[in-house]
Amino acid sequence: MRTLVAHLQTTLNNRIATAPGTFWEPFPWGEAEIRYVNQTFAAADTWAMSRRVYDVVAPWWDTVAAGGVPDDAPPLTDADREFAEIYAGLAKVVFSTHLPEGEGRTVVSGDIAGALAELKAGEGRDIVLSCGPATLGPLAASPGLINEYLVVIHPAVVAEGRPMFDGLTADIALELRESKVFEGGAVVLRYGVRA
Repeated sequence: MRTLVAHLQTTLNNRIATAPGTFWEPFPWGEAEIRYVNQTFAAADTWAMSRRVYDVVAPWWDTVAAGGVPDDAPPLTDADREFAEIYAGLAKVVFSTHLPEGEGRTVVSGDIAGALAELKAGEGRDIVLSCGPATLGPLAASPGLINEYLVVIHPAVVAEGRPMFDGLTADIALELRESKVFEGGAVVLRYGVRA
């Protein structure tokens, strides 16, 4: 059975985004942090994500993977290029009720937990999950669905915004498997879900 790893970025006070849905600034995310998280994506062959994440991530990384530079991009690093190469090789699964199927993406518009359970039961490598709290809460409450949480805590506190596990309906017991502190102030925690 494949491993489903939820990859989440959050502030110290557990906000995944500002009230308008954007990342906070400054967003201390350097080459060392990217290389570290790249390892998780390199162990996967599928990236499952919400429509909102897809709409932000896919056009940007599609451009980099094709050898281009997005208009809003800071200077690209070797770690960025490494991620773009990993990204290009991942199957993309998008949770959406309105997005049509398209080249390079599979769309799930119904039972997300059931679709992810079916993916996990199939052949392949790890699956990385990226989504907001409206999707994460119900998925996290599905017993045995998510195996690990890779949580990046940024040195910021945001006054308004949705909490990471907003809407969670069940308690989850976790065990710390790994932790890493970066010079820029971010802390990466990898938790396994206890059976």
